[in-house]
Amino acid sequence: MLESQWARDTFGQRVPAIRQAIAEALSVALDNARDAQTAAQTEHTHPFGFTLMSRKFEALAEAFEDMGDVRIIKPAGSPHELVVLDGKLLFPFRYAKDRSISVMSARIGEGRPSALVQALFNRFGPEPRMRQLALHDLAPQTVPVAEALSDLPDDTSLVLIAYACNAHAGLLDVWWGEAELLDRTGSLRWHVCEPIPLAQDASAAGQAGAQPAAFDQGALPTPALNPRTGAARLTAPVGEAVPITRAEAAGGE
Repeated sequence: MLESQWARDTFGQRVPAIRQAIAEALSVALDNARDAQTAAQTEHTHPFGFTLMSRKFEALAEAFEDMGDVRIIKPAGSPHELVVLDGKLLFPFRYAKDRSISVMSARIGEGRPSALVQALFNRFGPEPRMRQLALHDLAPQTVPVAEALSDLPDDTSLVLIAYACNAHAGLLDVWWGEAELLDRTGSLRWHVCEPIPLAQDASAAGQAGAQPAAFDQGALPTPALNPRTGAARLTAPVGEAVPITRAEAAGGE
């Protein structure tokens, strides 16, 4: 997949590696959630949802913990660890359970955005394009969370990772980009929104891009060696006419 100018400006030359790590981390989190759902032996999807809620943050932290310029933070009052990669705070959220909802109509969360989400947008989100729709003030409960984020540099930027999935179909789509939080129902206005190839899609693309070897690049055939010993090679093989010398021919006349 081609890299956009936004992706290059945001993550530099590591864009392919970062996209792949995000897709793989979400796949791991989803597999864990599906395992929890299976183990629970219930038709209710609470085990899937609760496991995915925690594992999506944990799997991202595990995927990036060994990469350079990474900080793993846990704001006070938040049960989740957040990844800050080279000054970019990664925040994953599920925007849909299927493809009936476009990512452009996505809401962050299923209800009122949490105190953490509101604080992240107010502190690190992009400059709102329509001030009359933007959140100008913090809800009272977000103030302690905002103070807990004060040790991050002011130029930290919020990068959203929006994905659609469910327990049966698995991971459907993944997007990343920047958006502003419009209201307290979680509505977003995307400034940048781009797809991230899924792990299986990236693998298939890599296999499809492999060029077949040319005819002169294959292994050369090894010539068969004569299995007959030195002495045997002096004797004519069975079934082969033995040459008659001139003396033998004269004696037989």
